[in-house]
Amino acid sequence: MARTPKVVEDRREQIIDAAMHVFAQKGFSKATNKDIAREAGITPGLIYYYFESKEALLNAILEARSPLKLMSSFSQQALALPPEKFFPLLMRRALDIIEEEDVIGLMQVMLPELLHNPAMSSIPASLFPRLFGFLGNYVEAKVASRELRPLDVSLTVQVLVGSMMGFVLRRQILRDPLALAYTHEQIADAIAEPFLKGILPR
Repeated sequence: MARTPKVVEDRREQIIDAAMHVFAQKGFSKATNKDIAREAGITPGLIYYYFESKEALLNAILEARSPLKLMSSFSQQALALPPEKFFPLLMRRALDIIEEEDVIGLMQVMLPELLHNPAMSSIPASLFPRLFGFLGNYVEAKVASRELRPLDVSLTVQVLVGSMMGFVLRRQILRDPLALAYTHEQIADAIAEPFLKGILPR
């Protein structure tokens, strides 16, 4: 029976979901294709039809289940929003994605691996420039339209992402009760307000 585009996409999503769960339980290095296939209810060989390697599967997870998916899901209308509305919306949506149970589980087991296996760090690190590029394009457009003051675009987007990452690490890795006390909306607004004060025209 021929694989229709819908069947291919559904199977691909099924494998990604299974791999996320297995990586979150065992870690990337210890997880095998047999583990992923068992979780997905398929044969191990079928994984290679969709993904050429375990690294390619991890990249697919980062594309489909991390804040990177915001880059393709944000409409032109959202990208046209003024900074005062865009940044809180962006951060709320990113937090909703990052703090999903499977993403947190994945992060908790992968962070130690990233620290002890330098070869692995190139996988997620290669995605940061794309995220910064997406945000940088928005900031550059708003500087050009004078909705933001002239600034160092690269540093500005790194500060924003770093602020949010700091909160996520405190909440989900360190389990800091002070950080856990707040909702995504409260965190997004608390980061956005001083950030915007620094970049809006004076």
